[in-house]
Amino acid sequence: MKRRQFLRDSAIATGAAVTAYGFSRSVLAESRRKSILILGGTSFLGPAIVETALIGGHDVTLFNRGITHPALFSQLEKLWGFRSVDPQAQDLHSLEGSRRWDAVIDVWPHEPTIAVNAATLLKDRTDHYLYVSSIGVYASYSQPNMSEDAPILPYNGKEEDYSPAKAESERRLKAIVGSKLTIVRPTGIAGWRGSGPDVLSWLLRAQSGGRHIGPGNGSDPYQVVDVKDVARFLVASVERQITGTFNLTGRVITFREYLAACNKATDSNAEWIWIPSEVLAKEGVADWNHFIGWRTDPAWRGFAEISSARAFSVGWEPRSFTETAADTLDWYHTPGTKIWDWRDPLQRPWTDPLTPEKEQAILRASRLEKQ
Repeated sequence: MKRRQFLRDSAIATGAAVTAYGFSRSVLAESRRKSILILGGTSFLGPAIVETALIGGHDVTLFNRGITHPALFSQLEKLWGFRSVDPQAQDLHSLEGSRRWDAVIDVWPHEPTIAVNAATLLKDRTDHYLYVSSIGVYASYSQPNMSEDAPILPYNGKEEDYSPAKAESERRLKAIVGSKLTIVRPTGIAGWRGSGPDVLSWLLRAQSGGRHIGPGNGSDPYQVVDVKDVARFLVASVERQITGTFNLTGRVITFREYLAACNKATDSNAEWIWIPSEVLAKEGVADWNHFIGWRTDPAWRGFAEISSARAFSVGWEPRSFTETAADTLDWYHTPGTKIWDWRDPLQRPWTDPLTPEKEQAILRASRLEKQ
């Protein structure tokens, strides 16, 4: 707590500029070269962490199956292994022994057994353990401005059930690792290497110009975080030994501000026609699938109004949405990129369910109702 208070006071007192790391200069102390073991490291957030660590001059070792993007980071040391809830299938032999790392970053697993097995093996051979969790761990989203101290979900015993399993992984890691644990809870992550339609769907609508549906009245809240900002927070935490639990959700904006930012990012003159949720409901489109990131259920309002004050207090400064949008569109147009809907259990390629024809029909009907 003393470290955090000092860093917070320093940042406030100096009003320092932001560095390429996404942290205030006043709170970025000179740090020695660190040895970092990354569990995963080759899919979306993982590569962003690796690249940020390399920019910082650190030594990086990767542990993974060698299946996802195996050509990435050919210059780095790679340890082969397989993590599984099945003890017969799991293979952590390359992590065994007496070797130490300054920090270990566990990127993706939600299964408690998988998270715990690695932590148990490595806890005494590192000074700092970092785990990427999710805002999905919270027990309720009915209240805005929720902090990291809000209750998290109880465990239902199902390793495959993402949110309760993430929450249980946090609890078990705290018991194993103790005070040298850092947990980050990002909201929906976007940007370079992103394979989901969350931000992309809105950018493509804006980019096409013309008239589009703005869901609701524009006052609903929205949050998104850039993949590079999550990576920068993790690496800066390693450099400065920042421990504890942190929401990484960025700043809350309204949907009106969000769509205006999409226009600006795409240099578009698209016109957003705000249509009440009850009208969209009659058309069968008042849902997250058609308008990703937009929720009307009061029980979920707080989902897009989660506080990142604790991360801001240690100097975290997210990138502008314009940069996130540019990375998202650049990646989308990169040859070989595939976009899929993470909500689809079959992981089929994503196509926008709100086709231009359907959208324009709703807009025409709405206009006629007002006449």
